[in-house]
Amino acid sequence: MKNNGALRGISSVGLWFCCVLILISTATAADHPAFQPVKELFAAMSKHDGKAMQETATEDFQLLEHGEDWTMQRLIEAVQPKGKPYVRKNFFNQIRARETGDVAWVSYWNKAEIQSESGTRTIVWLESAIVVKEGDRWKIQLLHSTRVDPDRHPKNIDWIQFDATP
Repeated sequence: MKNNGALRGISSVGLWFCCVLILISTATAADHPAFQPVKELFAAMSKHDGKAMQETATEDFQLLEHGEDWTMQRLIEAVQPKGKPYVRKNFFNQIRARETGDVAWVSYWNKAEIQSESGTRTIVWLESAIVVKEGDRWKIQLLHSTRVDPDRHPKNIDWIQFDATP
C-alpha cells in the first residue's frame, strides 16, 4: 500500500510539472524574440520603407505569397503606393514558435486594415516564417503566406495591433 501512495505522489508531481511546462512554453511562445523581425517587416511595409524591409531579412529571403514565389525586391515593389497613398495598420496573433539553435519558426495570423481614398479593406493571412540568427539578431529567411477570406478565419482570434511608428 505504501507503494501506491508513493506512485500517486510521483504522479501528482509529474502532472503538476507537465502543467507548469505547458504554461511556460505557451507564455514564451507568445513573446518569442524570433517573431520580432516579422513585426518589424510589416511595420516597414506600412511605412513603404524598402531599406528597413531588407534589414529584417537574410540575403536569400524568399516569400511564398498565395501561390507565388517572391523575392524581397518584389515585395518592396508591391507595397509602394504607386501614386495612390494608403495607410496600413497591422494586427497579429502568434500561434506557435519553436527554436533550435540558430533557427526558429513562428506561425501566426496576420491582418491588415488598409485605408485609401476608395475606403477601408481588411485582408487576413495565415502565415509562417523561418528565421535564422545572424550575429545577435533574428532575420527572416522564408515567409509563407496564405490569404484567407476575412469572413472565413476563426472568430476567436485576439488581434494585437503592432504600431509602425518609431
